[in-house]
Amino acid sequence: RINRLLSSISLDANIVVILGVNGLLTPQSAVTYCILLYNYGYKLSLPNYSHFKKVLQGQVLRPSRRHLNSKHPGCVEKSKEYFLRKKDGLQAQQKVITSLSTQSKVTLKASYMVAAHVARSKKAFTIAKELILPSAVDRCRELLGDAAATKIQSIPLSDDTVARRNVDMSDDIECQLVERIKASPYFAIQLDESTDISKVTLLLVFVRYCTDSNLCEDLLFCKELPTRTAADNVMHCLDEYFTEKGLDWKYCSGICTDDAAQAPEAKWKILQQSRSMCERLDADHLQLLYHSKIRWLSRGCVLNRLFELRKEVHTFLEEQRSPLAEHYNDDQFCAKLAYLSDIFDQLNQLNVSMQGRNSTVFLVSDKIEGFKKKLILWNRRVKEGRFDMFPHLSETLEASSHVNISSVITQHLSQLSQKFADYFPEDPRHGNLWILDPFSVNPASEDMALSTVLENELMELSADSSLKLQLTQVDLASFWLLAASEYPSLSKRANTFILPFTTTYLCESGFSTVTITKSKARSKLKATLDATLRVSLSPRLDLIISKKQAQVSH
Repeated sequence: RINRLLSSISLDANIVVILGVNGLLTPQSAVTYCILLYNYGYKLSLPNYSHFKKVLQGQVLRPSRRHLNSKHPGCVEKSKEYFLRKKDGLQAQQKVITSLSTQSKVTLKASYMVAAHVARSKKAFTIAKELILPSAVDRCRELLGDAAATKIQSIPLSDDTVARRNVDMSDDIECQLVERIKASPYFAIQLDESTDISKVTLLLVFVRYCTDSNLCEDLLFCKELPTRTAADNVMHCLDEYFTEKGLDWKYCSGICTDDAAQAPEAKWKILQQSRSMCERLDADHLQLLYHSKIRWLSRGCVLNRLFELRKEVHTFLEEQRSPLAEHYNDDQFCAKLAYLSDIFDQLNQLNVSMQGRNSTVFLVSDKIEGFKKKLILWNRRVKEGRFDMFPHLSETLEASSHVNISSVITQHLSQLSQKFADYFPEDPRHGNLWILDPFSVNPASEDMALSTVLENELMELSADSSLKLQLTQVDLASFWLLAASEYPSLSKRANTFILPFTTTYLCESGFSTVTITKSKARSKLKATLDATLRVSLSPRLDLIISKKQAQVSH
């Protein structure tokens, strides 16, 4: 019919509209023909559109007696008011359903938000229902009334619910992280293992990667290891995770780990007798510190505390009739103790100065090379009888002028210098200083150890004034990420040098968090430990909630 119509008319689509308006076609047919004509390429101009629309609406919206008689015969004799009441009732039901659905979604999101706060506070999950919820209900009832308190009361916050919420958020954060790592041109990892309060060996792995012209550092995973923590077990755990998440080893530019042997877990003790003695003697400290697996409690802190409490320790050992008390009557022993507390304090300061996020090999190398030079300087000063760089030793020697341990100290400093030289035989900055400042490089005087292609890119970059301005406005890693679009090979070389971790700082702080999170009261915390550590980041709550069915407390 359409083909015959098209072949019989030479006018535009107005003919169809006119046919419809004049009753020669039904309004529905007229609309159908207009659409088909438009699809065949006819231009639809509708000068009589307003009149056509009026006629069409009247035809389409006219009640259909046929439908009412065939489908709803019982309603044929009903009045208009009956149908209006039905309409109002349906709309009211829809509003109630929408309100209930919205309220359930709100309480569900609130449940996730509280669970995230509990995880970040490292508190037991039971605190949500035992403390947070009741206190929130009381505050809302006092400030906003019973209706608000009832809404707060409906938030599901049992310990099992909080645990599930944390797992949901952790999974989402991990999914986001893996996608960002895959989008990064390369990444580096940092890993370490330790034994927790329940004597379970944990492997912590952190990752550094590039995103949005920035370096980011995040927890990759925390997993249990077999009792025998050999290198092959660690590697198997890593490789298994990489395979599961689709991560490729060829994009890993560096692995940082601590090769130190696993020490048995030390026990924390408080000697009540020594504590009461320190209180009685009005000492600055009430107890000694003991070396433990807690990473930030280093030997320097232990020795410093022992030196500061040496008189109290002497008194305590005498009261206990210990032969060790005689050592504290020996000025030579006290001078050596003072020197050890000072030198380990210096080593601690060096260690702390190299820690922190976004630390690079340049920062670490600067600190180490500077400390090497200080060891040589201190050795010379000790030979000259100058001890002011060691405050505890200087104080002790002033009180005991007859003590002379210069030869012992110079020997120790020489050995320490040799150990640093053996452990750090090469300066990694050599041949790579162009990474720090590519605009001041002198190819004639510097050994840059670059291929011809990279040298050519470096010469081009060194003359790029727009990038030179960027170097003063962003950090080093971000600068080289910005340069990747124009100088891809040079940027890759620079970032593979900057990206790897230089210390296990994140693992150290991570294990401190594990110690707080997995306490004696929570020694069974296993399945949700990884989730609890990860939820300090930003989960996509709206996306998570869209996949969940809301349930309120009852």
